[in-house]
Amino acid sequence: MSKISIQRAATGVLAAAVVAGAVVAPAHADQNNAEAPKNVIVMIGDGMGYNHVVNTNLYETGQSQYITSGEAGDVTEHDGEAVQVYENFNHVGLTTTSLTSLDAGKEYASADAWGDFNWAKDSPTDSAAAGTAMATGTKVENGSLNVDPEGNELKTMSELAHETGRSAGVVSSVQYSHATPASYAVANADRNNYLEIGDSMVNAEYLDVVMGAGHPEYDDSGQAKDASYDYIAEDTYNAVANGETDWDYVESKSDFEALANGEVETDKVFGLAQVATTLQQGRGGDSEGKLPGEVAFNENVPDLPTMSEGALEVLGQNEDGFHLMIEGGAIDWTGHANETTRNIEETQDFNASVESVVDWVEENSSWDETLLVVTADHETGYLGGAEDDPNFTEMTGKAGELPTVGWSSGDHTNHLVPYFFKGAGSDAILNSTVGDDDVRGGYIDNTTVANLFKDELWVEDGGSDEPAEGDIPVEADIRGLGDDTGGENPDPGSLVLSVSDGSASLGNQRNAGDRLRMTGEMPSVAVTDTRNEANGWSVAGQSSDLTTGDESVSADHLGWVPNVVDEDENPIPGGAVAGTLAGGEGLSAPQTLGQADAENRMGSTELTADLNLEVPVDTASGTYEGALSVSLFPVD
Repeated sequence: MSKISIQRAATGVLAAAVVAGAVVAPAHADQNNAEAPKNVIVMIGDGMGYNHVVNTNLYETGQSQYITSGEAGDVTEHDGEAVQVYENFNHVGLTTTSLTSLDAGKEYASADAWGDFNWAKDSPTDSAAAGTAMATGTKVENGSLNVDPEGNELKTMSELAHETGRSAGVVSSVQYSHATPASYAVANADRNNYLEIGDSMVNAEYLDVVMGAGHPEYDDSGQAKDASYDYIAEDTYNAVANGETDWDYVESKSDFEALANGEVETDKVFGLAQVATTLQQGRGGDSEGKLPGEVAFNENVPDLPTMSEGALEVLGQNEDGFHLMIEGGAIDWTGHANETTRNIEETQDFNASVESVVDWVEENSSWDETLLVVTADHETGYLGGAEDDPNFTEMTGKAGELPTVGWSSGDHTNHLVPYFFKGAGSDAILNSTVGDDDVRGGYIDNTTVANLFKDELWVEDGGSDEPAEGDIPVEADIRGLGDDTGGENPDPGSLVLSVSDGSASLGNQRNAGDRLRMTGEMPSVAVTDTRNEANGWSVAGQSSDLTTGDESVSADHLGWVPNVVDEDENPIPGGAVAGTLAGGEGLSAPQTLGQADAENRMGSTELTADLNLEVPVDTASGTYEGALSVSLFPVD
């Protein structure tokens, strides 16, 4: 009997795969992992919660997804049509907690978030801690950039990209040395040390593109002024601008546009737009009550789509791939200032950037090799509701008019934010949810994806076999024929997922009208829980598409009917929830196999499932193969 060590990351997700005709595959794959993306593009609308998306969608179309309403404790999300391109991506929620939040008892809990309107206002994360969690997979205190409470510097996704031969860059619509771009770049104990941070970013060998605002010689309206070195040191600025570093420097709008048009003769660009703090949000003129764009924009600065395209043209030259973080940073600033009109402007600029990135991927790369993430680090301003009722009231509006909204804070909040994603690596994210929100559905933690890359997707040698401090040690025992499912007794305080050896095969097809129906049985899965105190566990599964040659059958045609093998000895209430073609998704999306609560989780439970496949009768004949993944989620 062989063993595979599976580490519980901060996400709380454990996975083992049962592959047709093969043995169980390890969760820690090397860089030959077919799902590992060559390129990763993370787009962060700073402060852009669900209702910020709604605000812009209502203005553009008069309707939106994600609108909520209801009394505290009984909030519902209304149906709506997708407006932005990313709303058709995969979607989960994202927690935004930092160590500061957790120390204040603000671990995300759906019942608290929707049961008390004011819960979300208490001890929220800031952009430095949130960015650090997303860039490194580790939570830190507010105000800290990639430095843990013990003073240890944390490795960012940009550094990991360079370790694996890739290029890396950051782009922002606010100062290049501000918290979010800095969180994907350098370490500093204080996010407000702008000059130190700026110098570190200029000197970072693993950064190939840096673009943002923060020009010392221009004001917020893009007008020339006496120099003030608030975000870049004078010596550093002069060295970069005068060509005394290895950076190729750009600052004019036309230079940014040239890069975006593919006029690239360099692989290392530092771009400082001719504006002080933000590309547009800080410009002069009162937008209150006006429609977006009625106050003239700064004409001398590039927009975020242009900067994004330019960065992609530079980084895309690396045949080994790249990591790029693009921030719509001033969405957050409009939230702090409770600016409805400029919030729409900034969100529209960010949305246009997403569209330009999608176009670049489809023209210059592919979704088979590139992962695109569109998300936020936290929500800002507690946007929503009517002006005279800040509670969970419905946002409304007509196309071309400012929506009826209220702002209930001048700070960040603890609510989930949206996490949209498409491309290579998506299945790994879908299989990494840590909980289910009553309103938004499944969600991941803000440390989840960085840890997926560090532990699995971008690992050269298969990753570490040792669990990190605080992780739950887990072993997946691969059993040969004749082995029982009990295995060795686990150490006290562990949660073990055991997967039987073998493959799932389907046959006995029969014609049902215009469909072919086939059935089979999945190899059994055993869960052994010896933790002293815990809230339970859940096991879910998902399938890849089934293929033979050029033919394929979508996983949404495959479903299962789970059952507990030893039901008398191990009663699991609600464990057998039929997943067959559920909601039209089948096993293309995670479906529950079994679950236990705090009272009946102890001991070992064996689970299995009857598989059902329905395909059109004209499906080409052949032996279709795929992979069924099984994931164990501690409910803690």
